[in-house]
Amino acid sequence: MLEEITPGTLLVETGTIRNMTITIRDLTTDGADDLQAFRAHFERHRLESGNSDIHFMPFDPAGSDRPGGLDELTLAYPLHEPRWQRWFVAVDAQQVVGHVNLRGDGLRVGLHRAELGIGIERAWRGRGLGRRLMQTALDFALRSAVIDWVDLKVFAHNQTAIALYLDMGFVQVGYRKDRFRIAGVRIDDVEMEYPVGGA
Repeated sequence: MLEEITPGTLLVETGTIRNMTITIRDLTTDGADDLQAFRAHFERHRLESGNSDIHFMPFDPAGSDRPGGLDELTLAYPLHEPRWQRWFVAVDAQQVVGHVNLRGDGLRVGLHRAELGIGIERAWRGRGLGRRLMQTALDFALRSAVIDWVDLKVFAHNQTAIALYLDMGFVQVGYRKDRFRIAGVRIDDVEMEYPVGGA
């Protein structure tokens, strides 16, 4: 296993998913076009949360405390440094349409765990892209010599996502009732974990 995997060294994967040609690649600070395309994707995705759809991001659309997304400085942090991040993007015809990210803990003593986040724009959901993005992140974790566990949180009403995570080997380890209140709606949160390499 590799002790360190630096951004830009991940294998770029191109494949066809239900009549879409999608490229999944790691996001680096060297790719200004990718960063700009990612920011546009993240904004489109953020605007979809709760907009004639279920909420999937923990923020109030009318509030000012919105998710920040990518922290470019931490993209270059090695995996043994607190708060490292790695982002992988799904690109369809030069447009970023989905992402998955892993984040290291803020404390050195927690760096054996990474938190996973994923987002796919509405028009590309239900086509197998989520599974491919998740597998990219899990493969990255497996190749590292640092990550033993991948954690994630998902709103309890997002049963499609929960079914995917369970199918991929995640197990539920927690349930928090009334974790968020978004636009007057009480939202429960599910905590899940994945044992990398059978940790």
